[in-house]
Amino acid sequence: MASIRHDRVQEQIREIASNIILFELKDPRVGFVTITRAELSPDMQFAKIYYSVLGSDVDTRLTARAIAHARGHVQTEIAKRLRRLRSVPIISFEYDESPKKSIELARLIDEAVAEDEERRKNQEQPEAPEVAGGDEPDTNTS
Repeated sequence: MASIRHDRVQEQIREIASNIILFELKDPRVGFVTITRAELSPDMQFAKIYYSVLGSDVDTRLTARAIAHARGHVQTEIAKRLRRLRSVPIISFEYDESPKKSIELARLIDEAVAEDEERRKNQEQPEAPEVAGGDEPDTNTS
């Protein structure tokens, strides 16, 4: 069970990393990045910072390289801004696929709902009544 202090430091790391990446990095490879969460180890020695990128796979790869390149700078800035910690956690960045997966899941749900509505609409429409006797002349005379 995480302590309040642990949760607070974890959130501060997320906020600091987010501000640095969004407002201080001048690398043109950094696209539309969102820092989704930070996970701090129980001993507060390591922190994984999760991010997502809005864009294509190429944008994601370029942003991943830029963020990996800036890891040392982000680590230093976190150390400067978290003054009350004896040791600053070693950070690593991880790509977070959950936003992309949730968008895909929402799209699939929307498709399923649309198919259901179409199926319901087709079932509710009455079929054209069949004409008794048909078009063939009656040749049976007795």
